[in-house]
Formats: sequence, C-alpha cells, structure tokens
Amino acid sequence: MTHRLLVACLLALWVTWSAAQETRIGYIDTRRIENESALSVRALEAMKKEFTPREQQIIEFQKQITADKERFDKERDKLPQAELQSRANALTGMMRKSDQMTLALSEDIERRRREILGKLSSEARAAVKAVAEAGKFDLVLEQATYIRPGMDITDQVLKEMAKRSGAAK
Repeated sequence: MTHRLLVACLLALWVTWSAAQETRIGYIDTRRIENESALSVRALEAMKKEFTPREQQIIEFQKQITADKERFDKERDKLPQAELQSRANALTGMMRKSDQMTLALSEDIERRRREILGKLSSEARAAVKAVAEAGKFDLVLEQATYIRPGMDITDQVLKEMAKRSGAAK
C-alpha cells in the first residue's frame, strides 16, 4: 500500500515539475537563410561567374539573328527564290538553335540551383540543431502564422552557418 502511495506521490511531483518547466520555441525565417547566408551569397556569385558567359553568348547570337532577319527583310524582294528559301531556312535554324541554347541554359541554372538549395538546406539543418541544442530549445519552427519577435532565432542560425562555413574553408 505504501509502495503505491510513494509511486503516486512521485508521479504527482514529476507532473508538477514538468508543468513548471518552460517550453522553449524558436522560429527561423527560411527566406532570410536562403538570401543572407554566406553559403548562399557565395553560391550566387559562383553561379553568376559560371553562367554569365553563356548568357552573353546567347544575347550576342540573338543580336546576330535580329540583324540577319532585318537584312533579309530589306533584301527579300530582290533575292532569287532559291536564295530566299536558303536564307529563310538559315534564319529558322538559327532561331531554333537560340531556343535550344536558352533552354539548355535554363535547365543548367535550375539544376545548379537545386544542388545549392540541397547543400544550403543540409547546412541550415545542422546550424539550427546546434543553435537549438545550445539554447535548449524544445521546438524550432520554419512556418507559423504569428511569431513573437523574441522567438526568431534566424540571426543566430545565420551566425552559426557563417561560423561553420568559415571553419570549412
């Protein structure tokens, strides 16, 4: 009988102690992490370096197409039928090639963006875990309808990510 009473008292004490403990909840703004993290900024700069030459090549090619089309339109009435058809086919081929180059560039940019977001997500999760453990957070949210400003730990996560990326160099 006293054994059951002792268990009941211990259980009551545990419930009281648990209720007295404050639950710590944090929030991170994933858009800020995507836009402001050092990893994201470096990746964006690298993408610009990688893809700008191809973008310029496409722009120059499209300018050439425009110039050739304007010249074709001016000379159209004076050209023999065979040359007219030949130049029209050449312009069509150039436009098709331009479309293919643009599509390939878009696909490569999107593929790289997904790779970067995967790395960023992995790094952010590790930083969130470190900040949550250090701050003794019970729960960290990425989405919410309302967040009290004191619950936003995005700055801490960004600092942790910067620290980690500095150590990784």
